[in-house]
Amino acid sequence: MIRTKRYLIFSLLILLANFLQAQKNITGTWEGDLGNDQFLQLNIVQNGDRVCGYSWDYVKADQRSYCKAYFTGRYDKKRGKWILEGSSFIENSGGHLLMRMTLGNHAFDNEEMLEGFSIIRSFILTLLTGGANDAVYLKKVSPRPQKILEGMLDCFPEENKQPDTAVTVAPIPQKKADSIAIIDAPVQLTPRKIQPKDTPATIIQQFPKRKNTEQSHIEVNVKNITLNVYDNAVVDGDTVSIFYNGRLLLSHQRLSEKPIVINLQLDEGQTRHEIILFAENLGSIPPNTALIVVYAGDKRYELFSSASLEENAVLVFDYIPPK
Repeated sequence: MIRTKRYLIFSLLILLANFLQAQKNITGTWEGDLGNDQFLQLNIVQNGDRVCGYSWDYVKADQRSYCKAYFTGRYDKKRGKWILEGSSFIENSGGHLLMRMTLGNHAFDNEEMLEGFSIIRSFILTLLTGGANDAVYLKKVSPRPQKILEGMLDCFPEENKQPDTAVTVAPIPQKKADSIAIIDAPVQLTPRKIQPKDTPATIIQQFPKRKNTEQSHIEVNVKNITLNVYDNAVVDGDTVSIFYNGRLLLSHQRLSEKPIVINLQLDEGQTRHEIILFAENLGSIPPNTALIVVYAGDKRYELFSSASLEENAVLVFDYIPPK
């Protein structure tokens, strides 16, 4: 009877350990070795027991031999392992093949690790090579993926649902008093953290006291464009106000995996147009970062912004009418 109780307790401890491991969030950037001769980077977004992202690996002796590929994955509770499957190539210098990885997540010397092995996802080649595995050893270098690529938006289940926030902006006449005057106001006070109780008027007063830093600059040849604004990588409570050409469009907008949709009708009477992201806080992982997906006619752009309590992120659109 005592032996049976010990066995049950031991089994429960194993199940508990696997459960706790499944709850560890592996979202972020991981870097290390694939076999002995290749560098490997994994950019992961986790959603419960599912993950997706992209990998980048290259031969250490010749970095011209490289590939980037999307992957999806799941947590195998019975084995206590993450199973990652390469799904499609983003870039391939030639000779690289999609892989299947089996990885365990643990901590060592206060560092988070992913360790396991990879195998080529080709039945014929597996037979020819005898199913040889390459060891994978990775350390977590960032709590955020290095980038959110187009194919990774599928990681966010809310992405295809109807957004809560959508705004349509008509052209703003150049002579309108509030269109550019705010940007040129003098800097006098030290920026402070915006509190939820602050009104749009308070945010407008704080806006010109921060430095405007241009972070993206693209040309568009259509006057109607759409912006989808997401949190970049980990959803950590970032909140922003969004300005268009110095005019406040939205305030107290929480960035998440669900887009804030802005439909802009650019004024044909001017070339330069600015979308400015004003950080109301820095979330739990500074700085305040966003992914802005821009749709302009048949073109699609991915822009990234990083704002702080001292600096606004500026995205510039030059409207060049089609000839």
